[in-house]
Amino acid sequence: MNILYYCRKVMLAGTMVLGAALAGHAQRPERAATHVDSLRAARNAPISYAPVLFTLVNGKQVRSYVTSYQLFMREQVECYETPPDQLPHPKAKTLSIERIQTMTVDGHTLEALTKNGKPLKILAENMTPGAATKTYGYFITKANMYIPIPLPGLVPMGGAIYIPVGSHNKYFWYVQPAGSIIQEVPRYGKAFVALMAAAFADYPELAARIRQQGPDASYKNMPTLVQEYKAHFAGK
Repeated sequence: MNILYYCRKVMLAGTMVLGAALAGHAQRPERAATHVDSLRAARNAPISYAPVLFTLVNGKQVRSYVTSYQLFMREQVECYETPPDQLPHPKAKTLSIERIQTMTVDGHTLEALTKNGKPLKILAENMTPGAATKTYGYFITKANMYIPIPLPGLVPMGGAIYIPVGSHNKYFWYVQPAGSIIQEVPRYGKAFVALMAAAFADYPELAARIRQQGPDASYKNMPTLVQEYKAHFAGK
């Protein structure tokens, strides 16, 4: 009888200890990621890159690699001489656009634009391949809304700094009609009509709409006009 009683007490105590251990484990918070974990994850993350071929103004061709690019680039290009996923990671280098004639990457060919022989420090892809007129465009992101943050005591009457909270893209366009020089597209009035009607003259219907100054044929409609001009020659 005493032995049976003793066994029951041992089993009960064991169950309580096991339950307490399980409860403690369940209540223990999961290990939080540390700064070291973040650094390790960033170090081990795969690096996406694309091979690129530069043709320089002196005719020399240089193979390189980029981790990012746009179909228009300004001032300079950041690139690597060797694949950037190698260890140790190679250092990024910059190549001035003034030294570049063309840049070929992922099936795209960007050209260095010049005006009257002067470099514009812009690399851009012709947006209207197959058509007589070449068209290039790029934009700059600009802040368009600011909110004041008061700074009491900055000046006797109080002062503030203004923080940008909104932005917009300001577009710039260049066209190069066949057999002519590259020109920046004017933003307003007769100058815009004259240049773009002549540039798109091999698409008479579109040129006529521009001459008539239709509501859908102004400078602000350039993205649509360019796409329409491109599509007209796409199947030819």
